[in-house]
Amino acid sequence: MVKNHETWRNPPLQEAVFEIRFPSVSDYALFAGGMAISQQQEFPTTQKLQAAEIPEIVELSGLVRHRFISPDESLLFQTGPDVLSVNSIAYKGFANFLENIEKILIATEKFVSLSTLSRLGLRYINRFSHVDYPPSILNINLPFQNTDILKTQLLQLREMRKLDDEGVILSINVQFPVEPKDLILDLDISFNSSEKSWDLEMILDWTDKAHNVIWENFQYLVSQNEKEVRI
Repeated sequence: MVKNHETWRNPPLQEAVFEIRFPSVSDYALFAGGMAISQQQEFPTTQKLQAAEIPEIVELSGLVRHRFISPDESLLFQTGPDVLSVNSIAYKGFANFLENIEKILIATEKFVSLSTLSRLGLRYINRFSHVDYPPSILNINLPFQNTDILKTQLLQLREMRKLDDEGVILSINVQFPVEPKDLILDLDISFNSSEKSWDLEMILDWTDKAHNVIWENFQYLVSQNEKEVRI
């Protein structure tokens, strides 16, 4: 069951990304063209990316070739020979995001066997603006006690956690400063294995559970002072 988490008045979320990877399709033109036609009403704008010019005989894992964009540009999905992502730019809540993921996966099933997935990923990229001191925004410890933040050219913190024995990994990434004085909190959960057989219901259930883990870590990492400003 999808949980209704607390709604923030001013959330820092910049983008939410759902991604699957699978064995390369035998006919990418058929896959991309079929997705464009089936989703034309909800995603009328198609962008051919630079990677589309690379010959298909050159195998680069996860290379996105086409982008399909909604009329208000709040949602898009992307395709490549072995990858599909759903990206929410103007987030309208997880229930809405999951519903759109389901619709796109149903269309994808006509061209890709979902049982053969080699990767599942869910990623939430948060951006905090006009930051003077990262620990005032996030509950983090700086790597050096005497760090002069005003003189810091780049601060990167990364933590990776193995969440189970099947290969689910949580990655927490912090980067500061991103011009001019922005702080990025990037939370990513991925499952990397080709040994498990998936179906649509299993994928949606995994995504729901992954979102709960991301939300719990987000709630823990954001400082109380920052929450009071945004909630």
